[in-house]
Amino acid sequence: MKILKFNNIVYMSFVLMFISCADDMDAVKNLNNPDRQQVVAVGADLNAVVGGGYTTWWQANNRDTYAALCVAADHGTASWGNYGMRSLSWEPRNPMLNAASWADANVVEQPWQGNYASISSANDVLGAINNDGIEWIENDVDRTPQVKASAHFLRGIAYGYLGLLFEKGFIVDENTDISQKLPFVTYQELIAQAVADLDAAITIASSNDFTLTDNFINGMTPNSAGLIKMCNSFKARFIVQSARFMDETNAIDWNTIKTLTQNGITEDFGPTGDNGVIWWSNVFVFSESPNGFGTFGGRLDMRVVNLLDPSQPEFYPATAGDVLENPEMTTDDARVGEGKDFEFRENIVFFPDRGQFHFSHYINMRYKNGDNFSDGVDSKQLKSFMLEDNRLLLAEAQARLDQLGDAVTTVNESSRVTRGNLPPLAASASKTEIMDAIFYERYVELFNSGCGTGFFDRRRTNQLQVGTFRHFPVPATELQVIEEELYTFGGVNADPTGVVPHYDISTVPARTDDSNLPTFN
Repeated sequence: MKILKFNNIVYMSFVLMFISCADDMDAVKNLNNPDRQQVVAVGADLNAVVGGGYTTWWQANNRDTYAALCVAADHGTASWGNYGMRSLSWEPRNPMLNAASWADANVVEQPWQGNYASISSANDVLGAINNDGIEWIENDVDRTPQVKASAHFLRGIAYGYLGLLFEKGFIVDENTDISQKLPFVTYQELIAQAVADLDAAITIASSNDFTLTDNFINGMTPNSAGLIKMCNSFKARFIVQSARFMDETNAIDWNTIKTLTQNGITEDFGPTGDNGVIWWSNVFVFSESPNGFGTFGGRLDMRVVNLLDPSQPEFYPATAGDVLENPEMTTDDARVGEGKDFEFRENIVFFPDRGQFHFSHYINMRYKNGDNFSDGVDSKQLKSFMLEDNRLLLAEAQARLDQLGDAVTTVNESSRVTRGNLPPLAASASKTEIMDAIFYERYVELFNSGCGTGFFDRRRTNQLQVGTFRHFPVPATELQVIEEELYTFGGVNADPTGVVPHYDISTVPARTDDSNLPTFN
């Protein structure tokens, strides 16, 4: 499909970043990429620009895309039309509609535009420091190193999420001539750039003593050592969760992941909510939040219910009128039950004619029943990288390195025992038993935390439904600007593996019975 030519359009749409989007992206405005001197004229400007970049990064990765990835992973379930939830959870899977006319195009556009806007902020700051000689001296203290480290961290996590989410993208730094057409790079190269920037932040933080107090994530004030820990954990996340298939997961240098996680975060990462002004997220879509969908919030997918109680089916009966004979779970997991993380609801709130395969009797209530777990639009902490996530990555590295005794110890220190009150793994546990325990926790304990966590884990272990996109295409609006052909991914008929570019967006009817249950790839 050829695209109409657009004349006099600067090549990359991310030079138009710092726009005010409908969902309140509020980065520092930088229309048509004015010269750095217009953005960073004095040292104090450095702080404001990188600070705006962080709010943009947060909003890019924790809004519309949140719910889309949750249902595509069979981690959460909902039939509502918001945020692409209905179209991306169809059984059997249909292709993603990568077109500017798609009502839910923000699912793809928001992280693309927002992450590149954040990169543009970081580039302005790094360019001003490295090329223009701008310094930030405050009360005779040189704060330039801290803002430079912060800019590298911002650029690193922005490139990291681009690599997690998209098939390909562009790499641009403070020295790139963005008036020239740039080549696409692979998701692996985006991740490599993320790691390079996080390493740069580590280098600066290792030789300077500072505290990031007013240009960082809302409510977080890491010192140099804390910033290094965050860099290490994000490097581990990006390397592990960017794998598209099991063979890529197996090829990871797990010794590196072990070292990174051992030197990673020692507390939950995430901003303090500001009651829905800037620092909020769509975590409320999959909980019974008074600030969001309320009792109509998305439910815990049956594939996770089946983990908690193997007597429950992996799929809710799709045949009209069929119900679960014993819908309430029987489980020893202390996170299930009244007043716990997951509560039973006898009623089903989704419309049957949209597919009973969406049904589930369990809803997430952790935000309400826990004092320090946000419902997305309050003043509690928004958990976007939980300490437990880092611990489970460490346990996985140990298990994959056949250090089974260490892996058992790490798992037994985890939420499996401390919150689930499940029996500790035996010292003689097999590698399979250890890995099963790790991924059980990744799907149960990490539910409704970091955006895309369940999706990335299913993807890297070949557990996405056949026909599910494995990553996003470059957004249609961007392809139009750069005069490239439109393409998409997914569809049980058009692209079973979810990685072959195509533009066959033909649809298939919804699954209405249980004679052809979905399979995984």
